[in-house]
Amino acid sequence: MSGRSWRVADPYARLTDPDAAETPRETSFADAASSANFVVHEPTTLPRDCVVETVTYRPEQPPGRPDGIDAAGMGQTPWSDGNPSSVRAVVRGDDRALRIKEFLYDWAPPAASVAPLWRTPEPTPVDCGDAVGWLGTDYEDRRGACLQRECAQIEASVTDGTFSDDELADLLSGMEPADPAASRGVRDAPFHALNYWVRYGCRPPGVPHGLWDYPGPRPYDESRPVSRSALSRDPPARPLVPASDDVFALDSALAFPDADAVECVFRNRANGSDHLWITAAAEGSRLAPDIPPEPADQPCERREGIDLRDTVVHYAALDEERGAWEALWREAGTRYAAWAGASLALDGTAFRGVVEGLREP
Repeated sequence: MSGRSWRVADPYARLTDPDAAETPRETSFADAASSANFVVHEPTTLPRDCVVETVTYRPEQPPGRPDGIDAAGMGQTPWSDGNPSSVRAVVRGDDRALRIKEFLYDWAPPAASVAPLWRTPEPTPVDCGDAVGWLGTDYEDRRGACLQRECAQIEASVTDGTFSDDELADLLSGMEPADPAASRGVRDAPFHALNYWVRYGCRPPGVPHGLWDYPGPRPYDESRPVSRSALSRDPPARPLVPASDDVFALDSALAFPDADAVECVFRNRANGSDHLWITAAAEGSRLAPDIPPEPADQPCERREGIDLRDTVVHYAALDEERGAWEALWREAGTRYAAWAGASLALDGTAFRGVVEGLREP
């Protein structure tokens, strides 16, 4: 499957023919940008002794594991039978190397903006132009870094030798779109139109959602798109949206009719990178958060119940100044969860103001 396969995905297609299975191929960042469902970035700042050794593109394919082909043989995760696209690159220097991975993070809200660094006690924020990146320890106990920018999850992991935090921070802040023209369609597309699991009607793996424990995985196999006008007419649950779209504008929304729930994703108008997710679920829905919620296993600066919206809102902040921020609460027979990713345009006070001002569409 070549070209912009995300534009023409068949929700009923499944990969069953071993001869049709595609394996990752060597390419360039710019070439990968012509096919990926995310904005492919390339490093413009490398440590002095380093070069980009290889770039590999894993093409999108329908879900499935044909007989005789295992996940490792296809370069796929063992956690699901999904086959989304991704880019991997090896940066190599004198007796050291790191790996860059890029993809669309579309399983759930990117857990507190530090998903690949989960359980790092005190991740370090890095200002990356108009976005915020993070340094910490990855899931394989290696020094790592991550950044969300323009519909791309960018992750770096040290695989050999050592890199200083300054070098990793410079690498993150120097990531730029490899081919802006080729990525224009991705920038303009709604998140749920890019989302692999929504397009193929399959369920993603269960992952942490953030600083509060939350039920998962998200039932994208039971979802349908919802327009803003439909949100106000007959949604399966009572949605809420920001009182003003000066900062966050509605990107796209999904209804989960069988779960009596709605998912809305908003994007920062200024940079298109910062996100706000809001889920509304009826009491008894499997997508309704527990109230009060249990803490997730990620340390953070603040996690407590606060008085907001004439109720108790369970608030959490990885870092009060940089984010990410979360709020879970019940109101008028509905349970809500709001997640905002790390941002230079917000702080804890501003996020709580967004939550306080949420209203019906």
